[in-house]
Amino acid sequence: MVPQELAHNTVVRFMRHDQGVGFRGQEGFRQGCLMLMGVPLDFRNTEDLRAAVNTFGEFHHWVSGDPYLVCSIVFASFPDDRLVPRSISF
Repeated sequence: MVPQELAHNTVVRFMRHDQGVGFRGQEGFRQGCLMLMGVPLDFRNTEDLRAAVNTFGEFHHWVSGDPYLVCSIVFASFPDDRLVPRSISF
């Protein structure tokens, strides 16, 4: 873009946020938390949750101390929101 000259011999140059020196573009992985509802108690462990999440993303950790045993909160990264399935069969 064209440099803009200001007072006192100051020049300001505006650059796009996704271009320029130091830009590290990534295709890819978003991080977020997933709420898995209705997970059978036999499958409510790290190994089985990791196996389920790794079918579409990368498992990081989960909240194992939930006293209600209703849902499992899993922290994961995945390439796109559209690739996260609406249901998982255990």
